[in-house]
Amino acid sequence: MPLETGATAAASHTTQPSTLPASRARRVDEFVRVIPGVDLSQGSITFVVDGRLERFWHHEPRLITQALSQAVQPARWFPATRKLTLTVAATGHRAGVERHFILSAF
Repeated sequence: MPLETGATAAASHTTQPSTLPASRARRVDEFVRVIPGVDLSQGSITFVVDGRLERFWHHEPRLITQALSQAVQPARWFPATRKLTLTVAATGHRAGVERHFILSAF
């Protein structure tokens, strides 16, 4: 068996978009850690879930960016309820306080 090095090895381990698993139905309490991108002018929130770009809308995108700037834990996305949960720093709460944002289909 020949040893693969360089570009050949990297190409053989790259996942093609067509081979990504289809997103499955999740329980209401299941979440995915995400890194949200916020477009303040359109109110769109984007992030990657299961290898797919997800795009949603929120009527107050500035509240999400404010919460992201104060986040003390990774953002959590609950696909079944379309809820984005951010844990932000808060005086008197060592673990922070959760802020929930329900996102709409874009």
